[in-house]
Amino acid sequence: MTSAPLSSTVIAEFNPGVPMKNFVRGTLAALMVGSAGAAFAADLPVYKAPPPAPPVFTWTGLYGGVNIGYAFGDSSRETGGLGYLTPFLPAGVTFGAPIAPFGSAWSVDQNLHGVAGGGQLGYNYQFNPWLVLGVEADIQATDAVSHSNTAIGLVDAFGPHIQSINSTKNVDWFGTVRGRIGLTLPSIPNVMVYGTGGFAYGQVINNVGFADNFLTQGISSVGHGYFDNTKVGWAAGGGIEWSPSMFPSWSLKAEYLYVDLGNTTVNSIPLNGGFPALAGFGVTTPIFAATHSSPTRFHTVRAGINWHFDPFAAIAPSSVAGALPSIKGPPPAAFVDSYQPFQVRLKVAGVIPLAGHGTVFDSGAGYPGLGSIGVLSGLTGWNGVVANASTNTSTSIIPMIDAAYYLTKNWAIEAICCVTPHHIQGTGTIASDFARAWLFPPSVMAQYHFTNFGAFQPYVGVGVNFTTFWNVRVNNDTWSIPFPAGAPLAGLGLGGVFSSFQYATVTPSWGAVGQVGFDYMLNEHWGVNLDFKYVGMHPTVHSTVVSFAPQAPGLGFPGSPAIFIPVKVSLPINPIVVSAGLTYRFGGSLLSPLF
Repeated sequence: MTSAPLSSTVIAEFNPGVPMKNFVRGTLAALMVGSAGAAFAADLPVYKAPPPAPPVFTWTGLYGGVNIGYAFGDSSRETGGLGYLTPFLPAGVTFGAPIAPFGSAWSVDQNLHGVAGGGQLGYNYQFNPWLVLGVEADIQATDAVSHSNTAIGLVDAFGPHIQSINSTKNVDWFGTVRGRIGLTLPSIPNVMVYGTGGFAYGQVINNVGFADNFLTQGISSVGHGYFDNTKVGWAAGGGIEWSPSMFPSWSLKAEYLYVDLGNTTVNSIPLNGGFPALAGFGVTTPIFAATHSSPTRFHTVRAGINWHFDPFAAIAPSSVAGALPSIKGPPPAAFVDSYQPFQVRLKVAGVIPLAGHGTVFDSGAGYPGLGSIGVLSGLTGWNGVVANASTNTSTSIIPMIDAAYYLTKNWAIEAICCVTPHHIQGTGTIASDFARAWLFPPSVMAQYHFTNFGAFQPYVGVGVNFTTFWNVRVNNDTWSIPFPAGAPLAGLGLGGVFSSFQYATVTPSWGAVGQVGFDYMLNEHWGVNLDFKYVGMHPTVHSTVVSFAPQAPGLGFPGSPAIFIPVKVSLPINPIVVSAGLTYRFGGSLLSPLF
């Protein structure tokens, strides 16, 4: 008896009654079906999420930035004229009716030019791939200045005389609020060419001196005109802006802008008209009236950089880019108070002097017989208090930037920077708007931030302030200096003139700063801020009064009744600074707390 192979036996056991040939065929068919199924499964789509498409570039959103450039005039001309109001007889002439000298008119070039720089804030909305509409506001500080002068020779019944004018004009700052229309191409959406135009405003100062020198008579008529105020007008221009592909939140721009702030007209204040010019000859200096008109129109070319963000976009997670929450879309995620070591705040501040009332001193009279103003003395005097005289200091609204570094989540060091203009008005016996100045009051603060109230984070701070004063100007204004009964010059009523051709300085001031405020954080990066500061500020103002005293010609210098009186003002300002704005914190992925 022969035995079958083991495999056949096994097959027979598992497949009883099935011939070997049929089993092999079935096995091969099963293998083919399995292979086809595997191949079919490989062809099925994969149900993983596709990679996110890169975001489409858009100009829509808020932006802010800085710029710097150059301002220069448009070849416009200044015009004016001078005519006499009172006549006089020449020296040595004792007959005939007095007649007035000839007047004149002039037209001179101005050469306004200077560096301009500042910041801008705006909003764009992109309607389609080629049209962007927006609005932008900017503020610029500038040292633009122009000088013009001319001299006109005349000959009349009084012989030869030379009339001259000397004009200096400054544009301290200017700003604009403009609409923008931008065009882009779908093929290069990150480049925009735009036109812009709208409202302009700025501070214009025009300082003009007038004189008429009578060569035969040996006398001069002098006068002065002054304008210092905010002018309004219009601006228009255009530019190009480019956002680099690798930095889509930033853009660079080059821009041209034409600014027209209208005309400034100053009229003369006669400084010595009608006063005896030559004692013993009966000659008085004639009084003239002069006017000078100066247009303020200039071009600016500038380059700038902008940072773009869209607070109205749908909210991103708080750990992504620090986006501002939107009032639309899903509710914001819970506030996460992470450590962000760097902080920047952009704010608008109101500077409100609590004091600003100064004590006025005569710091040494120019002539020994004058004595100390306001005190019963016949001596030269020193630091004599001017009776019933004081000052006020104006309020101001300014932009402000704060930068802070957090040593821990609670302790921070903050630096505060701004510039602010102020008027110093005389009151009482020196009632006059007699000086204006720009203040640069940087402060350094140590702060403690309370973080146990969630998104509401109050803080307190103390620090030190150092204030410097620049571009100080004094106005021409006339007022009388009263003397108390018994003073050597009592009853004369000397007229004092704060003259721009004299000096004015303000000494720097150190002081303590106290601070209280709070941030309300919208997420770990963005928040809103409200802040109150008290700044100890007590500078000293030095100026010079020019007094013409026709009632006491012996006090003046030979040939002129001018008396020069140095004056100083001890001026406590001590302002409260109230500010509000945006807070941005960043850098949490870069540094750990120092302590």
